[in-house]
Amino acid sequence: MVDDLDVLFDEGLPKGKKSIRFLKRAYDCGAQGLVNRSITDKMLERSGLSFHIGTDDPTMRRIASWILTNYQDRCDELIKRLWKRCGREDVKLIGLLIANTEGDAWQKMLVIINKSIPIDLVLEIAEEIKRTGRSIPSINFLQACDASKIQMQNAMLIASLDMKDEFIELVKAAPPGGELFERIRTRALDE
Repeated sequence: MVDDLDVLFDEGLPKGKKSIRFLKRAYDCGAQGLVNRSITDKMLERSGLSFHIGTDDPTMRRIASWILTNYQDRCDELIKRLWKRCGREDVKLIGLLIANTEGDAWQKMLVIINKSIPIDLVLEIAEEIKRTGRSIPSINFLQACDASKIQMQNAMLIASLDMKDEFIELVKAAPPGGELFERIRTRALDE
């Protein structure tokens, strides 16, 4: 059975700026979980994201799989364009692409996330990378990524996914964050 997403995929991924418009159309092809638009609009205002469609995870995975199968050579370019636009689905797709391409996914994650985004998206990207079988980086790697407050916080979140004694000082020294960030820090230190 052919669905709207398959029909869209048949068009192929356009080049340049048209590619990100195409991907936004792809996000709209999935089952949308957002029922109460006014609540999500208020959340969007505070999130720093340009849009939030509510595309479900299976659809996001289909889009990522299609790109990785047919356009893997364009992933780096797409990641840069998607980050510049920075919609919620864009960030989720970036995480899926980073996690499933060659190279140091942790380094790519810490370099690309250079501004504040919702913590659940940061954790989603980190968990996706970990799910691919990559180990949590060493303390030396995580400490080297201290160029900005955001990178230091993200390094702390990565360390919290597999808390070890060597990460205690890094977790303690991370710059303060919001309520959820601080709960994660507390939980990590209590383990």
